[in-house]
Amino acid sequence: MNNKTLIIKRVILTFLSAFAICFIFYNSSLNADDSTVQSRGVLEIINNLFSTLNIDISLSDKFVRKCAHFAEYFLLGTLLYITVKSYTRKLQYEIYFALGIGFVTACIDETIQLFSEGRSGQISDVFLDFFGVCTAVFILYFIFKCASKRKTKTDRMY
Repeated sequence: MNNKTLIIKRVILTFLSAFAICFIFYNSSLNADDSTVQSRGVLEIINNLFSTLNIDISLSDKFVRKCAHFAEYFLLGTLLYITVKSYTRKLQYEIYFALGIGFVTACIDETIQLFSEGRSGQISDVFLDFFGVCTAVFILYFIFKCASKRKTKTDRMY
């Protein structure tokens, strides 16, 4: 990959990671009523989808909120890992920076909720958020590691 392409790739990935963090912080800044309306809208869509597919499951608002926490941070972990990977090839940096930024984001996220009307920050949500980041980072780590081993094996064959 030439230098110009690498720079463009890094800028795009950095922007996407920053956008994901801003999206998370925006959701945290919503007051309790707006947040409830948003999550109930998602809940209604999911429950209607299950009903349409004749699946007899009705999810709770709390379950959808917790899944949203995990999903947001799984996406963030994915973006962070790929972004950091574009800047370095040192494994410890890829993992530590992605996990570190994810953890700090989760802490700030819950702190923002302390100042949002009707909301509260939860330590359990910090753990759930960080678990989402960890899951994404380690899945990607193993995918890239397997791809690297496969490529090395193929190179040795020729």
